[in-house]
Amino acid sequence: MGDAYALVLHSHLPYCRGAGLWPHGEEWIHEAILGTYLPLLVTLHDLRADRVPFQLTIGITPILLEQLADPDIVARSLAYIDDQIARAEFDEGDLASAGARERAGLAAFYGARYRMLRDAYVGRFRRDLVGAFADLQRSGHVELLTSAATHGYLPLLDEPSVHAQLENGLRSSERLLGFRPRGIWLPECAYAPGLERALEAHGLTHFFTDGNLISGAEVSTATRLPAWEERPSGGGTARRIPVVLESGLEADVFTPYLVADSGVAAVARHGDVSGQVWSAASGYPGDPAYREFHRKDDRTGLRYWSVTATTVGLGNKDDYDVDRARERVRTHAAHFAGVVRESLADHRRRTGTSGLLTTTFDSELFGHWWFEGIEWLGLVLRELASGTTTVERHLTADPPRERVTLREGSWGKNNDHSTWLSDHTRWMWDELARLAAEVEPIRKLPPSDPLRARAARQAVRELLLTQSSDWPFLVDTGQAGDYAVERFVGHAKRMRSALEIARHGGNADEQELIAMEGADNPFPDASLDTFAPPANVLGVLS
Repeated sequence: MGDAYALVLHSHLPYCRGAGLWPHGEEWIHEAILGTYLPLLVTLHDLRADRVPFQLTIGITPILLEQLADPDIVARSLAYIDDQIARAEFDEGDLASAGARERAGLAAFYGARYRMLRDAYVGRFRRDLVGAFADLQRSGHVELLTSAATHGYLPLLDEPSVHAQLENGLRSSERLLGFRPRGIWLPECAYAPGLERALEAHGLTHFFTDGNLISGAEVSTATRLPAWEERPSGGGTARRIPVVLESGLEADVFTPYLVADSGVAAVARHGDVSGQVWSAASGYPGDPAYREFHRKDDRTGLRYWSVTATTVGLGNKDDYDVDRARERVRTHAAHFAGVVRESLADHRRRTGTSGLLTTTFDSELFGHWWFEGIEWLGLVLRELASGTTTVERHLTADPPRERVTLREGSWGKNNDHSTWLSDHTRWMWDELARLAAEVEPIRKLPPSDPLRARAARQAVRELLLTQSSDWPFLVDTGQAGDYAVERFVGHAKRMRSALEIARHGGNADEQELIAMEGADNPFPDASLDTFAPPANVLGVLS
């Protein structure tokens, strides 16, 4: 197979349904729908309608899927969009009457954009964003990935919880998307030895890793795998491939590798090429012409200023010019396409072999944080369309022939676990261990009592929500520490209340359970049996 480019987006927001609005809470979802998911879907569906042969890989975490499909969130998101339209219309009239024609024109631009996106939400996508993503998978333009159910940080969880995160995540993805994904985005790209065996036991075939975790690893060769679709899945016995060591070989980020003795492949992101976007110092989003995210109008919250310069304070930013920004988007898209092509050509010159160049980004960077980012994505996909691939398609056509032993770590600071496990958050992990231990006795109770079964299911939901990697991340980074602690403690408390109801069965207070079910409703098919590891991987994470 020739050179190929895989553009991978990772979409995730923590569970925030009904958990307040600004500055944290459900408004996170509303902002992301208007700023990222709707414009992304419009762009991808337009590219497909134009017969652009692009291919793209998109991970959507199960907890985000659950929220995008929730009728209450859909209704409140439409109300949020209507409010943004009203704010733009107010500013347009007010600024025009004050003689600020340029800024009034920008308000009119916002109003027209928001009305277009609302029409797409209601008409084109029938209020079903999950279905709109699944439709792109069915047409072969997008590969959709799953993830751990609530983005739990897997290397720090107990083994039964790892399996519960994986299985509940897969069940959610299958129920909402209509198929069971084969690829997974590991939360925070966090890996520990043995995790590949757990992934294989759940029928997963590939995941993504930070380039630093694969760089310098010793490579061993293996006999060619059978066609990717023919590998065993689910709880079946994994086929082991003979390993023949060859000295002097080191892993590189252009090659997918099988991990340890599994049939699961790791795909590394190319740090330098990804850095064209990610880099705080030289990444495209910091260009002076682009819209400044951090300054809002005091009355309506709309953004009328440009980045100008990173050294300029928010109060001294220049006015934003849509046409100037669009010119920079075209320049940056062409530059990025050139970097991708040259990087692949350089790899071929150095090695004499073709390569898979993979870049990974958070979806929410585009449109929400980097306002012009969705347009940039569309231009890049048009420019590189014939050379793009989904990761699953590439692995099917050219199965990995070599193995590596990955380093343990993540894509956090220092490539270790310290962003999630620190002196500030250790108490959270101690509490999660206690909660997981409290689940075990309930699994042995007779399930015949309907109230007991409901309570056990709610306890599973609450434990999964407590395990979200977002809570320790927000505490450690200081972004929203008090909010994260409140959410963590609240889900833990509700989990224990649900367990207490499960213990008492029909003698318990059903009203309390009804209240919990109303507050936290994802994963309707959650069950205690998901905490039981498949027999063929028992103990691999200990």
